[in-house]
Amino acid sequence: MSSIVEAAAVFLAALAAAGLDELTDPERIDELTALERVKSAAFARQAQVTDGFAGSQRALLVAAGSKPGEISRSVCGQVGLARRDSAHKGNRHVGLARTLVREMPGVLAVLAAGEASEWRATIIARETAHLSVEHRAQIDAAIAGELAGWGDARTEREARAWAQRLDPHGAAERAAKAGVDRRVSIRPAPDCMTYVTALLPVKDGCAVFGELHRFAMTGAGDGDEHRSKGQIMADELVRRVLTPANGVPQVPGVEVHLVMTDRTLVDADDEPAHVVGVGPIPAPLARDLVRADEQTRVWVRRLFTDPTTGELAATDARRRDFPSAARMFLTVRDQVCRTPWCGSPIRHADHAVAVAKGGNTDLRNGNGRCARCNLTKDLRGWATQVRDGTIVTTTPTGHRYRSRPPKPPTSPPWTRATIPWLPAVDVDLQWPGSGTSG
Repeated sequence: MSSIVEAAAVFLAALAAAGLDELTDPERIDELTALERVKSAAFARQAQVTDGFAGSQRALLVAAGSKPGEISRSVCGQVGLARRDSAHKGNRHVGLARTLVREMPGVLAVLAAGEASEWRATIIARETAHLSVEHRAQIDAAIAGELAGWGDARTEREARAWAQRLDPHGAAERAAKAGVDRRVSIRPAPDCMTYVTALLPVKDGCAVFGELHRFAMTGAGDGDEHRSKGQIMADELVRRVLTPANGVPQVPGVEVHLVMTDRTLVDADDEPAHVVGVGPIPAPLARDLVRADEQTRVWVRRLFTDPTTGELAATDARRRDFPSAARMFLTVRDQVCRTPWCGSPIRHADHAVAVAKGGNTDLRNGNGRCARCNLTKDLRGWATQVRDGTIVTTTPTGHRYRSRPPKPPTSPPWTRATIPWLPAVDVDLQWPGSGTSG
């Protein structure tokens, strides 16, 4: 065990044992500052250790005959797990460490002194990523002495200005080509809402926002209008997207991968349900989703739980072949990539232990993973075991990481002799792709 690991353990114990009640307010402020400096210095050390580990692992894997892509996945996967992050973030950590250690030693020194933050170092690396090593060295020398006094916004402005100053033509070309990255994305928001985000060229983004804003300002002057400007803009955006040219609103069809208990559905139990890609939703809202309305077609697929453990154990395969149903089941059960701390959407439903290594084609040996993690787990030096539903991943350095799927909703047992079917629940059971009612 290294001296740093031992010192860290002692420091963590000291933090846990330190009292709080006897501190004065000035002492509390001093401690906040000291802890912030420790975080910065610890990150500088992490960067140095990360770059050293990456260099060592690359040399070993090159000597073993691994391909460049496999080397990157293995190194970044190990760093991500060590920092309790996803492999995608592990890739960022490796890249940032290389930049700071090899190209921006001035910024690294400020971090080691406890005078900056990991995020500000990330901003600098991001804003200068496209520059040559020589230009990065110039920026490093120019801003290192001032960085301690800058906040996040100032750091971003200064780094971007230096990048544009040293490479003005490159900055203009990147701005002209950035339109290829335009996209629309969606992610969950609190209280069963979602963020639908569009990344657009500045002229298009301003035009869309300006049109919605003008419409909202016109409606806001109506004395009978009780919606806020933001609500009007949101409603108008939905109306324009969902209404085709002939003016007839599209009727949405919803396939709900909704995991809820029988008591939540028919006995007004309060156990939250789970919607794949969204997360937990309140029981009343889950029942509303199943009921839908007269214009919305809802497809419902049944999922079954183990009566002893309460864990998802099987899925209804009606009108579908087994592989398709199995993929859906694993996606619903695991919710996100099974690699610890990853959290990426599931792209591959595959064997936890590969068939070539003796794994069975069985739901108990199945898991949902993002594409990167699924490729990483089969690389040289990596090993996977399944023990009573727990997936144990062993990395090339011998470290082990365990993961289990999240617990599905669980209601208390029924207390009535008969099931009290609620008349308000009227479900049109249609199976995806079949076109027939169940």
